[in-house]
Parts: sequence; structure tokens; C-alpha cells
Amino acid sequence: MNEFLAQLRERLPFIIGVAATTLWLLAAAAYVQVHGGFIGLLALAPPDLAVLLAAIGSPLAAFWLIMAVLEQRRAMSLFSRRIAELAAQHARAQVLETQRLALNDMASSSALLAERLGVMNRDAAAAAWAHYGAGHVNVFVHSFLKFAASHPDIATRMAEAVARDAVAGGALEAFVRRYEGLIAAGSGGDKFAAEILGDGALGRAYRLFKSADEQAATLRAAAASSSEQTAPRESAAPSV
Repeated sequence: MNEFLAQLRERLPFIIGVAATTLWLLAAAAYVQVHGGFIGLLALAPPDLAVLLAAIGSPLAAFWLIMAVLEQRRAMSLFSRRIAELAAQHARAQVLETQRLALNDMASSSALLAERLGVMNRDAAAAAWAHYGAGHVNVFVHSFLKFAASHPDIATRMAEAVARDAVAGGALEAFVRRYEGLIAAGSGGDKFAAEILGDGALGRAYRLFKSADEQAATLRAAAASSSEQTAPRESAAPSV
């Protein structure tokens, strides 16, 4: 029913135009009938007949010209609106694809980090990937969040571990970087999705990983500074 009404609204100008044209032609026929009918029409001189036909046809031509211009404007408006809708759909699709790629990369980073730090063994990681494929995008970070519930110092322990493990450190940095890029890219105007990213499991894992990453950077900087101070002392030691 709604579709029928929508089509009727679209065709309404044409229906009105046909109705107006029919009424005009009926009025013209009545005028000719009153003034001698078809026989009287044939009896008119050519100039008079031309004037009568112009009087009947010119308003119709002008009317349909105006209708054509209005219909063209309406069609252009619909076309522009459709182009805008397609562009918005394409933009939303790009945002969703970007989010999908970022989530996949974050899952890979958190899975690698969980294995390197012993939070998850290989069998558990394989099962977690199966859950991830089924749509549970937070399955890997949940293992860290559960561990954090019973170990408040997990960020410090993670920082100490990744400071000694370059592979784990790279995975931790990658997760933090991807999450920050995901937030910066936005959620396509979806405030609810943005709230889920910020307050959900991924957001809590990001804050945990960000703290660990910052502490690990501090530990690496301290270790580098210590090694730089030790090197000159060794080089200055007298040879035997």
C-alpha cells in the first residue's frame, strides 16, 4: 500500500497534466460545437482556422513545456538525492571495512601477545580463533581482562615481560596503534558503536595495554641509558 501511494505521488503531476489537457480539449470541442461544429470549422478561412488552432494548441504546448521542465527538475533532484545516498552508503561501507581490518589486526596482535606472555596456550588460542570467526571479536582481550581481575598489577608485569621480548612488545604496540587509529577514524557517525569501542572490552583492554606499553617504554629507555653509561666505563678500564 505504501509503495502504491509513493508511486501515485510520483505520477501525480503527469495525472494532473493529462486531466487538465483533457478538460481543455473538451472545452475547445464544446466551443467549436457551439460555433457551428465541424462543418463551421471547415468553413473558416485559413487565417481564422490557424488562429483558432493556435488558440487551442498554444496553451497546451506551453503547459506541457512547463510540466517537462518541472519533471526534469524533479528527476534531477531525485538523482542528486540518490547519488548522495549512494555516497553515504559507500562511506559507511568503507568505515565498516576499515573497522573489520583493524579488528582483525588487533585480534592477531592480542593473540600473539597472549601466547608470548603465557596468558593463552596454543590449543586455547586455536579455540579462541574459532570463537573469533564466529563473531566473538573480544575473545582474545577477554583473557587479559579476566587475568587483570585477579592480578591488579598485570600492566606492570606485562611491561616487564614485553621489555625483554621484542616480538611481544611489537604486538603490544601494534594493538595500541590500531585501536587509536580505529578511534580516530570514527564509527561512521554511529554514537552507540563509538561508546561500545570506548567502554567495552576493547576499550578496557586498550587502556590496560596502553599502560603496559608506556611502562615498557620507560623500562627500555632506562635499560638503554644504563647500557650507555656502562659502555664508557668498560672502554676506559686499563688493559692488563
